[in-house]
Amino acid sequence: METIIILSLSLVVSFFVCITIIIVSRFYFSSDKFTKIKLENFNKDVENLNIENRRLRGAVNRAKQEPSLPDSIDAGNLDDVILGLLPKKYHKVAKPLIPKLEQYLINNPEKLSEVMDKIKGVNQNGNKQQQIDSEASASL
Repeated sequence: METIIILSLSLVVSFFVCITIIIVSRFYFSSDKFTKIKLENFNKDVENLNIENRRLRGAVNRAKQEPSLPDSIDAGNLDDVILGLLPKKYHKVAKPLIPKLEQYLINNPEKLSEVMDKIKGVNQNGNKQQQIDSEASASL
């Protein structure tokens, strides 16, 4: 009699364990489809953010680059100086205006020296600021 009770009890326990395993596995595998979709969407978002991050890093690095200025600025190489100071997207707009600017600066040489001093001052301040930034980052 005891053996029958023990066997029936073990059978009931094993039955409930099987039912629990079936229910848990159904929830697990049915949610797996949605989890895969969410994971794919997440991976696409991360990939898009990486591409955007690389694009923005390139823009920042281009903005950090100093313009290449010649050693002496005069009316002959003024177009190179102006195009060197402007971002490339403004070159098309600035090219037709350069001859007018050159003519104005040739007629007013005091303005040319004033513009040269301002350009050189900005360039030197940019170099000083960049040196300070590099020293600060090196000390960290």
